[in-house]
This record gives sequence, C-alpha cells and structure tokens, in this order.
Amino acid sequence: MRTLLFRKSVLGLKEIQKILIITLCWALVQSVFYIYRYFSTMEFVHLHNLTESFEFWPNFMANLFFSIFIGLIGGTILVYGRYEVFGQKYFEHCAIGSGLLFVLWYLLLAFIGLFLLGLVFYNLLGESEFAFAHSVYNLMAYLSVPSFFATMIIWGLLFSSTQFVLQINDKLGQGVLWSFLTGKYIQPREEERIFMFLDLKGSTSIAEKMESGKFFEMLKEIYKDITRPIVESLGEIYQYVGDEVVISWPVEKGIRNNNALHCFYRIERTIEEKKSKYLEKYGVVPTFKAGLHLGKATTGEIGVIKKDIVYSGDVLNTTSRIQALCNQYDVKILVSSALLQLMKLSAKYMAIPIGEISLRGKEQKIDLNTILVN
Repeated sequence: MRTLLFRKSVLGLKEIQKILIITLCWALVQSVFYIYRYFSTMEFVHLHNLTESFEFWPNFMANLFFSIFIGLIGGTILVYGRYEVFGQKYFEHCAIGSGLLFVLWYLLLAFIGLFLLGLVFYNLLGESEFAFAHSVYNLMAYLSVPSFFATMIIWGLLFSSTQFVLQINDKLGQGVLWSFLTGKYIQPREEERIFMFLDLKGSTSIAEKMESGKFFEMLKEIYKDITRPIVESLGEIYQYVGDEVVISWPVEKGIRNNNALHCFYRIERTIEEKKSKYLEKYGVVPTFKAGLHLGKATTGEIGVIKKDIVYSGDVLNTTSRIQALCNQYDVKILVSSALLQLMKLSAKYMAIPIGEISLRGKEQKIDLNTILVN
C-alpha cells in the first residue's frame, strides 16, 4: 500500500539553525506587513474622520506568534521534509511549484479549519440545528475579505523564495552562499585545510557494463546517500568530479573527534546498509578509496559570468596523488603522517605505516599510512 513518506533527513545543528533562521525571517516579513497594514488602516480612518480604533500590540503579538508557528512548520517541511509522495519529492525541485502547492494546502486547511471551528462554536452555543448553515455563511464571509488572499499570497511567496534560497545554497554548497553574501572571499585568503579525495573503485569497468544513463543514476544515488555521513562529519563538499568527490574541512573541525577519518567509514557503513538496494537496482555495491592530507590552500572568488569559490594550492594536487596510490598498495584509504599525527586514534583504529613515498610530479617524498579497523 502506497503511503505518504518523509525521506530520512540529515539531522544536525545546522538544520535546526536553518529552521530557526527561516522562522525569524518569516516572522520579520509578516511583522513588517502587519505594521504597514495597521498604519494604512489608521491613515484611512483619520482621513475619513471615522471613529473606529484598533489596538496595535495585542494584534501585533498575535500576528507574531502565528508567524513563528507557521515559520517553524514551514521551515521543518522545507529543511527536513522534502516530501516524498509515491516517490516524488514535491518540495525539492521547483520553487514556484512548491509555492503553489503551499497555497493549495493553505486554502484546504483554511476551508476545513474555519468550517470545523464554526461547527464547534455553534454547537457549544446550543444552536446545533443552525450550525452547518452558520458555519458555511461565516466561511464564505471570511473568504470574501481581500486580506485573506493577500496573506495567502504573501505566505506562498515566502515559501517559494525560501525554497529558492535553499536550492541555491544546495547548489553552491554548505556555507558558500553566506560567504558570497558577506564577501568573505572577495580578497583571496590562505587557509589551513584538510582534504579528502573520495573515488568510486572500479568505476571504469562498472560504467562499461552499464548504460550511461543508468550509471549516471547510480552516481546520483550514491552522492545522495553519502551526503548524510559527510555532513555528520562536519565535512564540506567542495566538488563532484565525475565519479570522485572532494571533501574539505577546516583543520580544527577535521581533527575534532577524528571527523575527517570517521567520514570515510561512515560512508562505507551507509552504503553497506543500502547494499540490497544497489544490488537490486544496479547489480553492484559501490566501494570507495580515499586519500587524506592537509596543507595550506588559497581560497577566493573567481569568474565573471559564473562565479565560484575555489581552493588552489599544492595540497589539492598532493591529496589527489595520494588517493591514486590506493590501488598500487591495495588499500582503501591512505592518510599522510602530517595529518595523522594531529589525530588521536582510538583502539578501534590501527595506523599501518606505508613509508615515505615519491608522488608523481613531486620532488619531495611524503610519509603515508593506511588504517585498519579492529
């Protein structure tokens, strides 16, 4: 039986922060809109010498609490929900479509909610025989007020614009949109960072046995599945390069709780949990190899028509070449000693020295290790 499902969400502090930011922004917009409506109404009353008076603060606080409530619900749907109905994700692809869908839900809930409230109210007054007719009349009267539709349109626009911003943020990567907005990298700056080059093992032979479209769908599914362990490890996805993912950490975040190292094993565990899915759909279970290293990288904005924030520096070339040695030494992970000495490995992990290795195109040798899990 088909059911309405929520996709397993990426839980964490950053997602809660997103919900709170959405709630704050929605409450701010609605408060500004309320203040505009209030003073417009008061101006109208003054110009026409009317005697009506309207209390500002009680209505303002009611509007604020309502906006916070809607913001928490809407933010949760947008950040966590990504509704899947019969496999379709209605709040993930189309900002305009999600706004229209929100408006339809708004209308449906307004119809049902106002009608049921009317029924309950008139039944409590002991007018049950007229409850249905009065409820319908009050509902139609409420829906005929222009402010109802104005509010509905504003919420729809808020929902669409928030969805659009979230999509842009996903497109650019974690933290990149904020860096663009604040101009953090207009002037290039040098940073100490950890990099992981994560590669799909045997991708060439897999691609040869599979239609290109199906191979692409598999890559898409892999990247979706490994996002959660990367985020849980505080990693930032820098680039997707074909069947390779480049992940980066500020040094402090990468060595905290050995996040950079744990990231690889979390990815392995996630794919293992979904093993049956990959075997059924693609006839193969993805496996990975990874190289990890740290060093100084220059970070800055580049481009004119298409801007991006990029890293450059020897550390990226070195990490790529470390990953390429995994096949040669028949290991799935290689970590530079420069990085490993900053980590405090638990008894679960054992570092096995590979030795000082000459990398292709590099004069200076680098000390490498692989990791065994006990």
